[in-house]
Amino acid sequence: MSMDEAFKRYVASRRGKVSALKRLEEAIVPLTRAMGHLRVDQIEQRVWDNYAEKRVRQPRKGEEEPVAVSPGTLRREFNVLRATMRRVWKDGFLVRPPEIEPPRDSTPRDRFLTKPEARRLLDACETAHVRTFMALAIYTGARKGSILALTWDRVHWQTGMIDFQEPNKPLTSKRRAVVPMTQALREELESARELADGPYVVHWHGKAIPTGLRWSFAKACERAGLTWKPTPHHLKHSVASWFAMDRVPIDQAADWLATDPTTLRRVYRKFDPSYLKSIADGFKL
Repeated sequence: MSMDEAFKRYVASRRGKVSALKRLEEAIVPLTRAMGHLRVDQIEQRVWDNYAEKRVRQPRKGEEEPVAVSPGTLRREFNVLRATMRRVWKDGFLVRPPEIEPPRDSTPRDRFLTKPEARRLLDACETAHVRTFMALAIYTGARKGSILALTWDRVHWQTGMIDFQEPNKPLTSKRRAVVPMTQALREELESARELADGPYVVHWHGKAIPTGLRWSFAKACERAGLTWKPTPHHLKHSVASWFAMDRVPIDQAADWLATDPTTLRRVYRKFDPSYLKSIADGFKL
């Protein structure tokens, strides 16, 4: 079996089981380009090392030459390759999957929006759908996909709760939370409801926005006068950082953000001002 066929079989096996199938398909493209002609029994450490060394992205504005992809991108593509090879093995085309050393993990994000920056960013939104998206992201810490899929029937005005879990959709490792509205978010959503034109809370002329708001988000950041370039995911990261600085208990923060408590503890405990302070207070010479 060729790797081209193996990748196609793996994608087909995940259809209907993962929410981010498009991201999986995107990760398959460069892998297929580099390895699609090989047989499945030819995949080994040397093949991966050669791929990782040459994996670059197209230059962006201001860049003259292709640039190496980020460690996070490389790790994601490695995970897809590893999962594909395990599928090939389970289907009986390999005696055992190859043992390939994974690339290093990317370092956790340290940069986050301050609360004043978040306020400026919200105020810089010029269109209703962008402002609604921004308000939901800032006040709930929900993932971009959860926000864009949110429908009005899951905004429960009487109880003041928002249910980000889509009905009849399989649960995945990316959990989706049920969170209370803050008063500020409730006011934002009440304004958005008056302009509603269809079932989606964040919409463009009544239609869902499946591809995200990267361009609109970047423009809002410019108008807000931010000195750096956050992405929509930085909003979730920022909320988690605020919770840590405010010493919100890990279990409560994990439920609010629909994130594994172990991940929160590992990545965000450094933002808690009391973390290790008792050691520092008693450390004397």
